[in-house]
Amino acid sequence: MPHPELPALDTPNGRAGTAPETSRLQNRELDHRTANSLQLATNFLLFAQARVTDPVARGLLTEAATRISVVAQLHRFLSGHAPDAEVEFAQFLAQLSGFIAGSTGLDCTVEADPLTLSGEVVQQLGIAINELAMNAAKHAYAPGESRPLRIEAHVDRGHLRVAVADSGHGLQRALDGLSNGLGMSIVMAIVRQLQGAFGAADDHGAVITISIPLTTPARVSRSFAPA
Repeated sequence: MPHPELPALDTPNGRAGTAPETSRLQNRELDHRTANSLQLATNFLLFAQARVTDPVARGLLTEAATRISVVAQLHRFLSGHAPDAEVEFAQFLAQLSGFIAGSTGLDCTVEADPLTLSGEVVQQLGIAINELAMNAAKHAYAPGESRPLRIEAHVDRGHLRVAVADSGHGLQRALDGLSNGLGMSIVMAIVRQLQGAFGAADDHGAVITISIPLTTPARVSRSFAPA
């Protein structure tokens, strides 16, 4: 018999449940529908891309579709966590690297210290990492070359340092690629939002780093508007 303070309610599977249980099921269904809608938007962009002949327009539509698809994947991953729950960052990076490998053809490896972060910070870092990976896939390698990409996350003196490193044709080519597209604007907006720092080095390929203080607020702005 239901607790008198928690009246039984109909749940999506037709059985009675408590109000908190029903709320969780409804939120899970909403998350599922949101991710599906994002994937549908991706498909619309790809359909449009197939009908466009201008190569610049085709490239922009493809990149937009990839970005929305990444947001959908991030949403699916994070929807498995309670709204205020901390997320295991190494586990997240392992899943993200698999998606990046599938969407870009890069051979991704991950090396990460054990660490938990808020879902919102994880989402922002995931978007930035994907932007850097897309840039490496587009600019770091010539056709036919092996395409490794290393993603690292290490904690040092109260900061998290995330590095995305390729073994391609050098830093200048990587920075030129970022600067000529939306990538740099998006990455730098995320760096600002997370109160972090951007770094770049040449070490047998481009190494792009984002360093953020571990005291970064759990809730951050989601705007990518220029500063």
